[in-house]
Amino acid sequence: MAKLVSKVYGDALFELAVEQDKLESVRDEVQSVSQALKDNPDFLPTLMHPDMTMEKKQEMVKKVFSSASDDMMGLIDVMIRKNRIGELGKVMDYFEMRAKERLKVGVVKVSTPMELSDEDKKKVEKRVLEVTDFASLEMKYIVDPALLGGMVIRIGDQVLDNSIRSKLDAMGRQLAAVRLGGV
Repeated sequence: MAKLVSKVYGDALFELAVEQDKLESVRDEVQSVSQALKDNPDFLPTLMHPDMTMEKKQEMVKKVFSSASDDMMGLIDVMIRKNRIGELGKVMDYFEMRAKERLKVGVVKVSTPMELSDEDKKKVEKRVLEVTDFASLEMKYIVDPALLGGMVIRIGDQVLDNSIRSKLDAMGRQLAAVRLGGV
């Protein structure tokens, strides 16, 4: 049910932003709201407390998001009135996913056994841009000493594993198959 709620409200905000040609500015606002929710983890549970009347919720939201656009405040108000405000973070996440798809922003996770230099990071980013349809990238670099060497690149559901650990695992499976076949 929560997934349906985030889709319905997220799609509504997304379509409105596209229709008004304000996708990037609405995306900036969505990111601000998401950050505010992350920085204040007690905010939504407070709004959902049984003692909070709708009027109190609306008043509290107006104070917290005083600089929000009319569109954002309209969305939040509808979510309060429909008793769906607890899903606000998921709605923001869903909108962000749709916006990234539309703006061709790729989220790439690169795991290496040691920190990459800035030059190496630029080379990886350049190469990923060359082999994908993305216009820009959000790069996340992770240090994983268990890889031993090489790197693992994750783009959405796709994984390019060129790590020494995976090559050793593959060799181990091949050796096990040879042993089983030769016995």
